Amino acid sequence: MELFAMGSEPRMRGRRFLRPASKKSSKKVREPTNARSYLTKQEADPGQVTLGVLNEIDHLGNQRFVLPPFTDHFERWLKDLQSLLSEFETQVPQAVDESLRKEIIENMNDIRSVLAERSKVEKSQSNESTKLQQQLARCDAELSQLEHTYKTQTQEVRRQYDKSSQKIREEIDQLDRRRMQILRKNANIFRKIFRKSDNAIEGTNIALDSRRVKLRAAEQSLQNDLQKSRKEFAANQQRLLTQIDSLRQRIRESVETAGDDALDKRREVCQRIHVAITGAMQRAQTNVGSASSSS
Repeated sequence: MELFAMGSEPRMRGRRFLRPASKKSSKKVREPTNARSYLTKQEADPGQVTLGVLNEIDHLGNQRFVLPPFTDHFERWLKDLQSLLSEFETQVPQAVDESLRKEIIENMNDIRSVLAERSKVEKSQSNESTKLQQQLARCDAELSQLEHTYKTQTQEVRRQYDKSSQKIREEIDQLDRRRMQILRKNANIFRKIFRKSDNAIEGTNIALDSRRVKLRAAEQSLQNDLQKSRKEFAANQQRLLTQIDSLRQRIRESVETAGDDALDKRREVCQRIHVAITGAMQRAQTNVGSASSSS
């Protein structure tokens, strides 16, 4: 073409047909559009595409998901795997035969079924864990309320006792002062020893004894009430603590058995797809070789 193009160019005579060298050198040579498109567009190498896809599939097969919930990870993982398979089908269509399609469909359906079941179990366990957490929160709140009520009631019982006992003590002090006043009137010691106490002294002593008995009874009643309250509080507290410990244990067990990331199954499926793609490429190369030999 180059030689043909030079031979067909008309010969120019005279200096007026010569173009300045500077202008010629400054003029940019433009490549034909077809040639430029050919240079920029490079056909993907099937072997390199296949190698890249297989490496990515192997990577997906070994991908770990550290923390639950795994459902979102499963969905993303399936999309990534499907994207790789679509890339292979688009870039290397000559290797995608009926056998490969069948194997990929079977494996994809298999892994989708496994991951869907794992997601279902995980959702069920998550709901159960949520219920346990709610029960635990209620027990914690009940325990806190129990402790607050016990403290408030104990303070109220003591306040009522202090109020009533203070009144009795004041009555005792008043009666005791009255008794002393009566005794001071009897200045003669012999009269105090040998003569009967008058009615005022006797009445005062009876009143004092009555108040002292009443005060001791109030103290004993206080101790009985406090002891009863402590027993009831301790029993209810122990009941709630036992429930809380049980719920926490069940929550720990739920977390420990909250499903896994299905690594073994995902790896197995990726390995099978790897083998299927490799076999499809070998069949495609064999078909190309047979076609070349027959031609």
